[in-house]
Amino acid sequence: MLYVLYGRDDFSLREELARIKGELDSDGMLSSNTDVLDGREVSPEQLMAICNTMPFLSAHRLVVVEGLLKRFGRPERPRRGARAGKGGGTEALERWRGLADYAQRMPDTTTLVLVDEELSGKNPLLEALKPAGQVRDFRPLRPGAVLQWILERAQSRSIDISPAAARLLADLVGNNLWVLASELEKLAAYAQGRRVEGADVRDLVSEARQVSIFAMVDAIVEKRGAMALRLLRQLKTAGAEGGYLLAMVVRQYRLIIQARELMKAGLATREIGQRLGVASEFVLQRILDQAQRYSLSRLKAAYRRLLEADVGVKRGHYDEELALELLVHDLARI
Repeated sequence: MLYVLYGRDDFSLREELARIKGELDSDGMLSSNTDVLDGREVSPEQLMAICNTMPFLSAHRLVVVEGLLKRFGRPERPRRGARAGKGGGTEALERWRGLADYAQRMPDTTTLVLVDEELSGKNPLLEALKPAGQVRDFRPLRPGAVLQWILERAQSRSIDISPAAARLLADLVGNNLWVLASELEKLAAYAQGRRVEGADVRDLVSEARQVSIFAMVDAIVEKRGAMALRLLRQLKTAGAEGGYLLAMVVRQYRLIIQARELMKAGLATREIGQRLGVASEFVLQRILDQAQRYSLSRLKAAYRRLLEADVGVKRGHYDEELALELLVHDLARI
């Protein structure tokens, strides 16, 4: 059986991979019959040889390949000293197209899972593999779907949470499912068997505040003005300093400008992350996505507005709270 799992929602993707593993591990021996391969290095011949290997004292073999499809997406500038034959050229693509035919005759005992991040444009290997297996694109939840996800997640984990508490949690965290899942477990432990209410979420807001700041900044950059203003007011109510919030907004726009220039220079994603000092793949991908949405003229306009807000507060033209609300409103419309 062939599965192709890809997309930016790596939380749901990893949960699906865990589900597949759970179904295959009926005899508890799957860990001894699992191979995880680097798709940037493995050859078609090596992969097929591993897939042809019979499982040892088990009914199933699981082969997971990470990053294979990405090789055949939008080409990155080659690194100096990179070895030939490991990229996604035409010759390599033709060799890998045979994987679709091989999947039809792969041993029934083998399950092959190709795992990848979000793919840009039309990926030729993905198109070739679609008829040969189950393909799933894991996309981030739309803002309007987060509340329902929280309620369904809570129900599946036997966590009793009020709709008001779930709505507050959605506003604070946004669609970062890794954080949402973690916060739900913490809230359940905090409530100790009773229903989780809005007060419980507010009691834990000090731990979630940093997450909500990032959610507010993302809402500004992604032109979701109403959400950004709601998060700003919640942060202020929770005691966040206006100067710190302004600094975080400035920081995000600075990262977007730097990322845009590094992308224009043709640097690979990993190197951009190193240059920006961003270690989290999730955070880096958000910055890159946001950089692609903004023209240089829009970024200059945003920076001018940030400077106006800073000067306005320091010279006493506006009080800090009003200046921040006007700034969030204006930035979300640029």
